[in-house]
Amino acid sequence: MLPVGKLNVQASLIMTRFRTTATLTCLLALAACETTGPTVSTDVGALEERAEQLVAEGELEQAVQAYTQLINASSGSTQSRFLTAGARVLLDIGNVGSARRWLVRAREAATPAQEQQVLVMLAEVEVVEGRPDTALETLALMSRPPSSDELLVAIAAVRGRALFGLGRVEEAVSTLVEREFWLNESSQVLDNHRLIWTGLLAQTSEASFPATGEPVVDGWLALQPVALGSRSNSAGLREGLLQWRQIHPDHPAARGFLLELLAESRLPQTYPGQIAVLLPFSSVQQPVARAVRDGFIAAHLSRTTTTPNGTASTLKFYDTTLLGPEEAYLRAQIDGADFVVGPLLKPELEEIIESAGFIPTLALNSVESERPAPPNLYQFALAPEDEAREVARHAVANGAVNALALIQNSDWGLRLLDSFQAEFEELGGQLVQFRGYDAGSQDFSLAITTLLNIGRSNQRRQRLAANLGLALEFEPRRRQDVDVIFVAADASAGRLLLPQLRFHYAGDIPTYATSAVYESHASDSDLNGVFFPDTPWVLLEDDAGLRLKTSLQTYWPQRTSPPWTRFYGLGFDAYRLIPLLYNQPEGFSSVPALSGELSLGEDGRVRRRLPFAQFRNGRPSAIETATIQEPPIEVSPLEAEESTDLADLR
Repeated sequence: MLPVGKLNVQASLIMTRFRTTATLTCLLALAACETTGPTVSTDVGALEERAEQLVAEGELEQAVQAYTQLINASSGSTQSRFLTAGARVLLDIGNVGSARRWLVRAREAATPAQEQQVLVMLAEVEVVEGRPDTALETLALMSRPPSSDELLVAIAAVRGRALFGLGRVEEAVSTLVEREFWLNESSQVLDNHRLIWTGLLAQTSEASFPATGEPVVDGWLALQPVALGSRSNSAGLREGLLQWRQIHPDHPAARGFLLELLAESRLPQTYPGQIAVLLPFSSVQQPVARAVRDGFIAAHLSRTTTTPNGTASTLKFYDTTLLGPEEAYLRAQIDGADFVVGPLLKPELEEIIESAGFIPTLALNSVESERPAPPNLYQFALAPEDEAREVARHAVANGAVNALALIQNSDWGLRLLDSFQAEFEELGGQLVQFRGYDAGSQDFSLAITTLLNIGRSNQRRQRLAANLGLALEFEPRRRQDVDVIFVAADASAGRLLLPQLRFHYAGDIPTYATSAVYESHASDSDLNGVFFPDTPWVLLEDDAGLRLKTSLQTYWPQRTSPPWTRFYGLGFDAYRLIPLLYNQPEGFSSVPALSGELSLGEDGRVRRRLPFAQFRNGRPSAIETATIQEPPIEVSPLEAEESTDLADLR
């Protein structure tokens, strides 16, 4: 089978989808009797809605039955409408003869607009039955311009197919290129490209075409030798497509459709032969990008996997800052990547997400969108929102019902608040109150006293002292209806904020933060008492982790503080996820890793469950245990040198 066989079928069945032999016998018998049966008494409006729903659900046999009832229950132009709609379904399942008979009947009582639609479908029947010249004659029967843009698009599709059938390739391509101006959806444009490619594949001999002066048309005509060559030499398709793109880089087909053809031309294999890694090496996020890269390379060197032909998988790195994320993603696919890791930054992911999905891609960030992510796109992020949800689960599991939150006045702080509140209240808790503080603040007393109702306690003391006329010894009281406090703060804010919470009588309330509060291995007694989730790689001291940390300290000492360590673990885990995601539709759950216990959701997001620690005597002490599966081996000096060389790959 040709590598592009699937595309050939998809394109040739744009107008004849869902052809199935199993339904033909029943439908032929049903259509043969046509509408001679007894008139069915029914609610026409409800039945029409039901017929349309059946079509949308792909239940075409039942849809034909519903349209048969509608035809029997109607007459005149209404009956013509149902005959035409039913004929569309018959065409979609390949019952061309019955579709023709229904269309001939529909034309008898059709309005002028309906007749145009009937003639287009009759011309389509002629194309399907191999009479392209008759199809063009049928289209010529139209005595007035098309009544709608939708009809204009349908006419162009049938005309283009008929011209291809007659071997008039240049005219066919021009017609379908012009048709594209009337298409609004990217999926429709992609279908139009498939239609042109199928027409080129259907030609029996190669022809030379003089330049038309239209770059898009000339680009398509230049693809005909590639299309014809793929029939006799499927292995040469990829090379031909890449050579074509070098000459026509700005052609509309050089992106989406070309990538689809390249994806279809890949040989089936169990592990990617070439892995592309997209990271912002030239941006201000360069230290993070390097940490991710080094972790990825360490995993690659510690567990080299061979491809089916016995060669090791190769890595190729692309700088998304220099190339731009969209160009880097496109170039990786053009260069033959079987799997893409990255991009790393959220804006970069937002830029490429619409063009993703042709090959498996593991993004190292995540975006929120109402639209589902494309298939084959997976999102793996060290998201602080995950940690806020972990905090909520841990707090509820330990009996918390009412919570307060103290957050930074920023998008980061609000996202953490939303995630914590949603999870906490989903589990039956209640966020009683929250207060914000400004980044860079050193005095949090106003936000804290307001949150703990200490200001009201002081007001009561002042009123009582004024009424009694006495100076009172008084210790303010905080509110007593709180079980837990969630603090969204980094380490610098946490060192100031947490002691002030204790000063204001909240030292006995369990206080949680995210891993942002822990950024250094140095002792930090100001953080004593706070609970926070973090990666097993940072918190747990198993033998394998200690060996890897020792190697990291030896070869990359600047990467050993927790922030860089987490991103090193992200790169390491990204590499280990590839065999689970490549050609693996089932997904996975409960995979222990450096970044947490990982699972893949139906939405393509890799989720993390994390252990917890509490600061005691200035150091975090793990309060939960986890085991890292498939421990990494120690990185040798030679491997460290090789990873440095790989850093120069772009």
